[in-house]
Amino acid sequence: MQVPVYVLLGFLAAAVALVTVYVLTNNAITSRTATLNNLKTQVAQEQAAANRLGQFSKFSQLAQTRIGTVRSIAAARFDWHTALVDLSKVVPANTTLQSIVGTVVPGASAGGGSSSSLRGDIAAPAFELTGCTANQDDVARLMSRLRLIDGVTRVAFSNSQESNSPSASGGASGGSGSQTCVANAPNFDLTVFFTPVANAGANGVTAVSGGTTTVSTTGGTP
Repeated sequence: MQVPVYVLLGFLAAAVALVTVYVLTNNAITSRTATLNNLKTQVAQEQAAANRLGQFSKFSQLAQTRIGTVRSIAAARFDWHTALVDLSKVVPANTTLQSIVGTVVPGASAGGGSSSSLRGDIAAPAFELTGCTANQDDVARLMSRLRLIDGVTRVAFSNSQESNSPSASGGASGGSGSQTCVANAPNFDLTVFFTPVANAGANGVTAVSGGTTTVSTTGGTP
């Protein structure tokens, strides 16, 4: 039995079509596999670049954090130098300061520590002054002059009494000179409060003049 020619041609055409579909499909798979591999390579490269840039991002965040810390410290800074200069200008010549303790906030460590019960009244920078004058009127005069210092908001005293015996205090520069509080001279304990400092923490930056070492300051205009 002979197979008609047109049937053979049909089979041949179908075979050619199948081969063509196979070849095209195989080529498409190969091409897409190559594209996928290329994309995986690009993703790996981009990921590596992102990881490298991530280190810069972390560094940038760290830098911003440190900048914020510096700004916070700067905002909590008190100009002790100017305050001490102003203090030296208003203290009368007949007044001896035996110690000066300066703190940004109550409770801040200040060498010898706070000596006044009034220090905790206001959360602001303050001087705690101890010393003596010629008489009680001079204590009141000193308090009045202390209020002239720029930024001072309050001057309070917790003690002003006459001493029965003389006491000596070292020179302001720690030299051999000394200033003596004579017997019966009024000894005072004053606290000078300044304008509060923004962002000062509970243990804010402190400055001490005196502390364990006695400091004596005399001078100014009578």
